[in-house]
Amino acid sequence: MEILLEGKSVSKSIKSKFEEKLNKLEKKPKIAVLTLNPDDSNMAYIKKIEKNCIDYGIVFNLSITKTEQDFIKELKKAKESKEITGIMCQQPLPRSLFDEINTIPLEKDIEGITHESLGKVFVGEKNINIPCTSKAVIETLDFYNIDLTGKNVVVVGRSNIVGKPLIPQLLEKNATVTVCHSKTQNIADILKMADIIIMAIGKAKFLKKEMIKEGAIIVDVGINFEDGKICGDVDFDDVKEKAYAITPVPGGIGVVTNALLIENIINSAI
Repeated sequence: MEILLEGKSVSKSIKSKFEEKLNKLEKKPKIAVLTLNPDDSNMAYIKKIEKNCIDYGIVFNLSITKTEQDFIKELKKAKESKEITGIMCQQPLPRSLFDEINTIPLEKDIEGITHESLGKVFVGEKNINIPCTSKAVIETLDFYNIDLTGKNVVVVGRSNIVGKPLIPQLLEKNATVTVCHSKTQNIADILKMADIIIMAIGKAKFLKKEMIKEGAIIVDVGINFEDGKICGDVDFDDVKEKAYAITPVPGGIGVVTNALLIENIINSAI
């Protein structure tokens, strides 16, 4: 490994840009965070976001609901409120709520998860909120001056917040994109042909050195727990000597994602 693609430096660069915007805002950002029967891990994540918001003077309004009906009521209030500038719906949520989530106004969709937001991503529109984790991948590659033009990029995972929105963003960078998923056959053969691999499947240490070519660039989006420790979808210690560059977990894409969420929150108040 020649380059460790650590996220702290990328995050610092993003923060320096949005801090300028924050200082010029006439309206203080205020977000509504909605959750349905959250577990301890959900609440830990929410508390982390709340701390980040407080650090930047963003008003944080949390609604913990017990039923889908209550969730819908709180969402309606947030959509109609003139004070609320952004809405975040803590996942996972039942599919029965997806239609309601898709009614979030474009300007309040700080996660970029509605059909309207995602549709604009796919047609290449600018100045919209893009799902933060997918954008964090692009921001990291850009920060380290990794040119995607003509590169064979394999995305492993097809979620609506990472894999799918990554496709148009990578195409915008002139990459040749392949998407692999749970039904893909001969995945190891496909990965060996990749110049850049983006892992986002939620399987601890799935990617091994025998699955990549010498000098590949590896971006690990996965967050998993193994023996009580956080790890990614990549077996970092196994792969690092064969890869040219790799993101760590923790300390990689997750750090950048957090910064981009704050940026989206600030943009919603402009």
